Amino acid sequence: MSKFNYPVSDPFEARAVTEPTFEENIFESNLYVNLDQVRGNEYLNDIKFDLGIGDDGSFHLTKEYVKLIFSGHIGSGKTIELKRLHHELNQPSQYFSVFISIEEELEISRFEPEDFYVLLITKLITQLQENGISRNTESLKELAKMFFSDTEVKKEISESIKDEIGVNVEASIGFLDFFKIGGSLKNLLAGETKTAKVVREVTRKNLLHLTQLLNDYLSDIRTDIQNKDLGQDILFIIDGTEKIMFEKYETLFVRDANVLIGINANMIVTVRIDGFYQVEKSPTQFTNRYVVPMIRTDTPENGKALCKIIEKRINTNIFFEDTQALDKCIYYSGGCIRQLFRIVSAAIRRTRGNSKINIAIVESVVDEIGNTMREGIDKSYIKILQDGDFEPAEIKVKAMLYSTLLLKYNGKSSIKINPILEKYLRNANELSA
Repeated sequence: MSKFNYPVSDPFEARAVTEPTFEENIFESNLYVNLDQVRGNEYLNDIKFDLGIGDDGSFHLTKEYVKLIFSGHIGSGKTIELKRLHHELNQPSQYFSVFISIEEELEISRFEPEDFYVLLITKLITQLQENGISRNTESLKELAKMFFSDTEVKKEISESIKDEIGVNVEASIGFLDFFKIGGSLKNLLAGETKTAKVVREVTRKNLLHLTQLLNDYLSDIRTDIQNKDLGQDILFIIDGTEKIMFEKYETLFVRDANVLIGINANMIVTVRIDGFYQVEKSPTQFTNRYVVPMIRTDTPENGKALCKIIEKRINTNIFFEDTQALDKCIYYSGGCIRQLFRIVSAAIRRTRGNSKINIAIVESVVDEIGNTMREGIDKSYIKILQDGDFEPAEIKVKAMLYSTLLLKYNGKSSIKINPILEKYLRNANELSA
């Protein structure tokens, strides 16, 4: 069910639905805008081909388990495209697709690399249970014995799930019980719990054996999935890993990349854009890597597509004085959807529904955002921006890509200064006109 009746006309609702952090199921709420025509969809077709899916929708079982890297700026629309892929591929003739949002399932600030593997197992079991598959295999029993033999761990988990299952299971904890924790999983792994400590220590010390047991389990239940007509193979789509701390990310995708690649399931995994090129340094190569580019705003067609994103959420005739004001928002967004929302929401907050947004208000809001951006960097970054040599392998360039001070588009020489920051620096005479 939609949170609001779109497009909204109330200024308080308009501010809310344009906040970058606003959450809504945009597919169910008719807020989704297909950007394939302006951003290109070749990368999506290539992903499907890597996964054994032809242009006609035919499915071909992959000869090896592919691992695909999916990157892009925060706010570029990665999550939406991944959810779209999940909905398209999660069908009996193709994949039993397991969508995992790291940000929703775990506390990002407390995330440890070991949590990734635990989450894979528990989310797979959860989705299998929801589809009527609950076979407790020997490999699953051994995994449970590894993790849940500690008395204090049994007690913590038993307390967490007793209300859901109505009994105390402290005597014997298995993964089929552990999955019942649901939202409590975040609390157990985020806090200073014995469960978090033991689960991570066991995973770290027995990582290769754990992945072998996971592979045994995947082999066991793959036939169940096919027999239940839920899919021809298993696919994990993992979103939000680009938001974890860089050193944790580096452990997963560079130092321990061979472990991840050794899991017998196809995967699409997001990575941080500042670490996108770092993956190439890993001695173990991923199957392929893809970037969701920013949308260039220099054509009317592209501008209309971005306008539509706003028009689906708010009544633009009520909030904007004219189309030129909204066009200014589009231009300064740099084709970053999150930045577009930030500008529009700030402009709505500035007028508070008492007047309409005009070009002067947009310029004023953009100046404030630009000032915030400038305050976050020192003169060494300004020197790089002045030189215009945006080599993505350079540490500070990668940092500016991650913080969207630089934006990446399709094509050669595709890295540009964020138009908001560029405007501010030119006005301050820190960039030549």
